[in-house]
Amino acid sequence: MRKNLKILIAFIVVAALGMVAFILLKQTQPSVKTALPQKAAKLAKVKRINLVTLGDSLTEGIGDDKGEQGYSGRIAKKIETQYNVAVTMSNFGKAGDRSDQIQERLNAQPKFQHAVKQANVIVLTSGGNDLQQSLLKNVFAKTPTDLTAAVVSDQATYQTKLTRLFHEIRTYNRQAPIFIFGNYNPLFVHFPQRKDLNQDVQLFNTINSHVVKQDKNGYYVGSFDLTFGQYRSKKMRQSLGQQAAKKTTENQNSDQAMTATLMGETHVKNTWISQTDNYHPNSIGYNYMTTQLYHVMRKEQEKWLIKH
Repeated sequence: MRKNLKILIAFIVVAALGMVAFILLKQTQPSVKTALPQKAAKLAKVKRINLVTLGDSLTEGIGDDKGEQGYSGRIAKKIETQYNVAVTMSNFGKAGDRSDQIQERLNAQPKFQHAVKQANVIVLTSGGNDLQQSLLKNVFAKTPTDLTAAVVSDQATYQTKLTRLFHEIRTYNRQAPIFIFGNYNPLFVHFPQRKDLNQDVQLFNTINSHVVKQDKNGYYVGSFDLTFGQYRSKKMRQSLGQQAAKKTTENQNSDQAMTATLMGETHVKNTWISQTDNYHPNSIGYNYMTTQLYHVMRKEQEKWLIKH
């Protein structure tokens, strides 16, 4: 009887140890969420990714002196190299489009709709032209406070339009994650003393962040550091402000200067921004946007490493 009891106890101990070892082994094995990129793609058994980018000029790649379609071409290449998968990238960016115009194009173009339906991952830029329209409309506001008040009043309209755009996208694809960029202030180096303009951009960025969170499978990608470019430190920005103050003369018309800059008619001093138009990122700026996007996509890789 004792011998049988010892055998039973030994069996239970061995079984328990085996169960513990199995659990520990399972816990240490990487999942699609935690694995390194190439391992994650293998675990997900994904060999091809359909990437759709849509939006405005930032998606189209305006200002890219390397001709790589801005962040769109760069993120496609980065996914290919990091995850060792083939990437089919469809770029539906169009310069000048506001959020409602992006929706109109999606609603009217079957090729656009088909690409969105097939997408594993969707990336969107929106809000820059909506905000620019608001700024140009109110460029002659008497004070910065008045201008910000006008921008605030336009926030609700933009949120409604962006929400409609998200609903339109989800009409064609309910599963793919949507990554949306925030915007930046290309006017900063010309008007560093106008902190209200940074605040106005952040007001619209808040809308992007809020709407994408409401989507439940959407993610916000910050790009606000494009505002400062090479002026990385607070000390450098203060120095820039002092230089701008010195250049201000009594006969200078600040309203005309603002309009000229908004229309891309002045020379750029931000090395992350294209010297062609004083507004869009150059290759350095688009490299930054790509890095920002990849960082968020990497964290959420299990959401888009899915067989379509």
